[in-house]
Amino acid sequence: MKRLATSLICFFTLTSASLTANETTFLKKDFKPTLSWLEEKPESYARDFFIIQYLNQNNISDEEAKKAYDLAKRKSSRVNKAYKKYSDKIPIEDLKCYRATSKELFLEEDRCLALGLTLKEATKLPTSYVKEAVRRVSKYPTLMNDLEIIAANQPFLEILKTYPHRYYRIFFDVGEEYRLKELNHPMPKEFIHKLSLEKDFNKFIRYTVPNPKYKYIQKSLFEVEDNKLLSHQTLFFLSMNALAHKKEDIALSYLSKASKKAYFRMDKDKVLFWEYLVTKNKEILEQLSNSWDVNIYSLYAKELLDKKIDNVFYDLEVVNKETSFDISNQFDWINVLDDIKKGLDKEKLLKYQNEIFTNEDTKPHMAYLLEKYANYKEQYFITPYMDEVKKYSLENQVYIYALGRQESRFIPSSISFATAQGMMQIMPFLSKALAKQLDIPYNIYEQFVPSINIKFANKHLETLKRQFDNNPLFIAYAYNGGPGYTRKQFRRGLFSKINKKYEPFLSIELISYNETRRYGKKVLANYYIYNNYLNKKNKKSLSSIFQTLTAP
Repeated sequence: MKRLATSLICFFTLTSASLTANETTFLKKDFKPTLSWLEEKPESYARDFFIIQYLNQNNISDEEAKKAYDLAKRKSSRVNKAYKKYSDKIPIEDLKCYRATSKELFLEEDRCLALGLTLKEATKLPTSYVKEAVRRVSKYPTLMNDLEIIAANQPFLEILKTYPHRYYRIFFDVGEEYRLKELNHPMPKEFIHKLSLEKDFNKFIRYTVPNPKYKYIQKSLFEVEDNKLLSHQTLFFLSMNALAHKKEDIALSYLSKASKKAYFRMDKDKVLFWEYLVTKNKEILEQLSNSWDVNIYSLYAKELLDKKIDNVFYDLEVVNKETSFDISNQFDWINVLDDIKKGLDKEKLLKYQNEIFTNEDTKPHMAYLLEKYANYKEQYFITPYMDEVKKYSLENQVYIYALGRQESRFIPSSISFATAQGMMQIMPFLSKALAKQLDIPYNIYEQFVPSINIKFANKHLETLKRQFDNNPLFIAYAYNGGPGYTRKQFRRGLFSKINKKYEPFLSIELISYNETRRYGKKVLANYYIYNNYLNKKNKKSLSSIFQTLTAP
């Protein structure tokens, strides 16, 4: 084991020295990634980010672009968009079919009509047009059969006669106006059962349960039987749907089933919390308060029972010596992540602590390893880069740490699969706009410098605070999903000022995007802890925060 740990340090030091030179290069304003530079880097979302920057240059050939594109770990929409100008896969003769309006398509040949006519567009056409399309696309039976349902006098009755695959295709391919008018009806138990035996049922539930407009579909979901395809989240959503319709016994049954499929401790705690809310059983609350996970459910239980949080640490010791580790270099951190995937024992942990993560700037990296080593039963709520963060208001300091911890665990070199950058994970389009607002020169690579990334995040926070009444949960939703998305959730009736049972908790669970829903909960827990640590003159209880959760 000692030989392995020693070789790790030797390998990492040599690699780091090389990468540091590259980092100094790409932080320069004139840096442009080259194909050979990309080929040297490991497959990762970080390399995908640099591939996009490479493809956005104007002086590379189609062949070079293809080689770079083939290096991508994930052919995401952003990678594809950057590559599209080098290779448009749509034949030139077909472009007119995709670009034509729905009525223009009827002037073209049948093949062009089949290529260009979408189900969403078909629902907006007069029935006579749709029936003509049915006749003309007979060589394309899938499209023809879908259009036959749309052209029917009573599409819903026709769709009940078809297969689940066709139902899902039509449901998700038409627009919301058509869905609400033609598909939002009570469904027979037998048909719901057939739908539940397909993987798309999980997506169907995620789409219909959070939106109160689908009340007739929701009323058809009280007798869904569990099966191996139903996820924990689907069963949990079915319980929330039952509660929204005042079916508490049914909700408890689904909660029990959801608990058995929950993998993450937070999800297990979520079920316990709701079982307590419904039953008011203090034994459940006691069990929840003993959870090792730090989340809004366990924290609230501790608060109600006046228990201390005993597994949160606000700092960690470092040996305070120079390190070859480069906090701005994505590939240095990738080397670490790849190494600890092979295992993280005490000896390896100490090697990192004594030889690599040895100064204040590398505290976030060491905290990450310590949490992983403890199987996350110890949580570090550290305050790194405080010299930069303290330049801003105390209120914004709390927000920066609450958001930054969830975004990246404060790792400055972080890049998400969506190309969000830095400790505060700011998307390139947003950082470019913020640079203009700040009236400073823009260099996309400088977002990996903590002071700059934090400065941009602070500017963005000021806007979000004004838009969302300085509410930490709503700011978290907007930071992750966008202000427009957050306002859309309010328009759906979430966080209504009308006094309803189980609010605001039911609204918290019915945010439509899974990522944003979980993100909001985690940031709110972070906010609660950081505020009471940094802002001791204005401590807040979770109870008081929950009382503020009404839509602005």
